[in-house]
Amino acid sequence: MNTAGFGPIRLLVIQPTSLCNLDCSYCYLPDRQRRKMLDLELIRPILRRVLESPFLGDGFTLLWHAGEPLTRPPSFYDAANRILAEELAGHPTLGINQAVQTNGTLINGAWCACFRRHGIHVGVSVDGPAFLHDRARRTRLGHGSHAATMRGIATLQEHGIPFSVISVLTRQSLQHPDALIDFYLENGIAMWASTWRRPKG
Repeated sequence: MNTAGFGPIRLLVIQPTSLCNLDCSYCYLPDRQRRKMLDLELIRPILRRVLESPFLGDGFTLLWHAGEPLTRPPSFYDAANRILAEELAGHPTLGINQAVQTNGTLINGAWCACFRRHGIHVGVSVDGPAFLHDRARRTRLGHGSHAATMRGIATLQEHGIPFSVISVLTRQSLQHPDALIDFYLENGIAMWASTWRRPKG
């Protein structure tokens, strides 16, 4: 096969679970109310497939994403990192970064210790101030999740854990650009990115 023009691999996304503790109105994932769990032993063949790929470069980011990754306990990531270390033992010069994308509602001191232990970069999904965020990011009982997400962000800051945020832009939020920027600045959020979610219908 002609591999010219492809690679190198820069991102490997692994979904540790389908389960999410929120029910965001714009979420694209099915079965997010079901507790489907990735078998730890599947991580090994996934890594091996990447490591033997002709598209492997000098390193990549392993992103724990989709569902809510923190509905798995820190012990899952401890075990995953033992597998990661074993599989990477023969690739001492390969640079692997780990990241997790989370809604932030479950972050506590134990999670901060886990992030620090494994050098996991944290991305928090937050759509700005509460009046924007809570329009879509709600619990299964219909309650807004902004306060819980902000508690998670505060915990990261208290423990000195660097993080970035991702915000989904909607027609409503695009009408409030100053409120978005003020929110980032007032909460000490220096790194953010945004995605546009086309409304349904």
